[in-house]
Amino acid sequence: MAVPTLAPFLAPAEFAATLPPHAVSASVLLSDGAGRILMLHQARGYPGHPAWWQLPGGLGDPGEDPVATARRETAEETGIRLSAVLRPLVVDYRSAADGWPPVIDFAFDAGAVAAGREVRLSAEHDAWAWRTYDEWLPELQPEQTAWFASLRRACRTASTAVLVDGRDVTAGPG
Repeated sequence: MAVPTLAPFLAPAEFAATLPPHAVSASVLLSDGAGRILMLHQARGYPGHPAWWQLPGGLGDPGEDPVATARRETAEETGIRLSAVLRPLVVDYRSAADGWPPVIDFAFDAGAVAAGREVRLSAEHDAWAWRTYDEWLPELQPEQTAWFASLRRACRTASTAVLVDGRDVTAGPG
């Protein structure tokens, strides 16, 4: 009886070449003692959507972990250097769309910062504001509202939400 042979194992680099590419992004929820949230307004829209309000954050550099991305992007976009431990709030797997690869987006909570904290914008943004959650709702694009609600829920419950295309798969029915 012939013994079946197993296909030869691939070398790590060959195996890695078969995996799908993903981009990684990270953002940071900065709030002040009054519960207001810092958001930045994009100077120009990204491919696939108009300029909108967003948390400080952006795409990771090659080999950069999500926490390092969150810290770097916050410093670049606001001038605020974070020293606090960043607690994960939301992980959102966004499917490939409009020419973008799939994106795994991490949102972290940096805790409260001093009220009146100076913000120095980069050229990527043309405005910044501190507002409450409810004050931000009318400013959001429709595709941001479910994500923003998940962010708030995770912050309030000290949990981490997992989303797929902006929809919370950990919230349960209803």
